[in-house]
Order: sequence, then structure tokens, then C-alpha cells
Amino acid sequence: KQWYQRRVRAAATGVNSARLQEILDMVGQPKGEGVSAANVITKDVVDTLLQDPVTVKKLEEHLPEQLKGNKEALRQTLTSPQFQQGLQLFSTAFKSGQLGPVFKSLGFTDSAGNAAAGGDFEAFVKAVAEATKKPDVEEDMALD
Repeated sequence: KQWYQRRVRAAATGVNSARLQEILDMVGQPKGEGVSAANVITKDVVDTLLQDPVTVKKLEEHLPEQLKGNKEALRQTLTSPQFQQGLQLFSTAFKSGQLGPVFKSLGFTDSAGNAAAGGDFEAFVKAVAEATKKPDVEEDMALD
């Protein structure tokens, strides 16, 4: 587990959807332990992510006002036992596959919904990253 967390922490700087994909590709799945929100979002990973102003800005778009502009409050929230317990509960529910229909009803892509239905968190994150990936400038030019 420590190996896994070190790999995620080392790769977490400058996270965007493409970088998230790289992180997941690097991490793989340790034997006997699948990728889950609970074992990816650790204190060390949170600390690394909060050092990147672009990541913080994007994250703050989805936060309540009392956490915006206050990295220490955000750090404390994300690393609190209550939040970690919530992640563990979410991870357990996700692994059960019962969240697949929920994600599909929320408008996630079929590949993301199918990954959720199969309880495959890594495939789910990859599908979401792929669906939210912005086209490269070169690809845009090739389409003109």
C-alpha cells in the first residue's frame, strides 16, 4: 500500500484529466487491492495537490464558500477522519456496482456508467478523464 501511495503522490503534481490518466496508468492495481477513492486520496496526495494553484482553483469551483481561498481548511477537511470514512463508504458502494445506474442517470458516458456498474474505479476515472479531455490544438487544426 505504501508503494502505491508513493507512486500516486509522486505523479500528482500538476493534475489535469490527462495527468490523472497518467497517474492511474503508473499506479496499476496492487495485488489484492483495487484502486479506490479511499486509497488514492491520502494526506500526502492532498498535500501535493494543494501545492498546485491551477488544481486548487479548479477544485475551489466546486466547494462551499467557507473553503474557498483557505487551503488549510480544505486540507483539514480532505484529510479528516470523517471525510476519509465517507470515501471508504463511497468506495465500498462503488465496488458493489450499485452506483452504475446512478452515474448513468446523472449523464455520465456509457463507458463510465458501465465501469461503475462493474465496480471498476480505475476504468471509471479513465472514462471520465477521456470524456472531459480537451482536444489538442493540433487536433483542432486538423479538423479545420
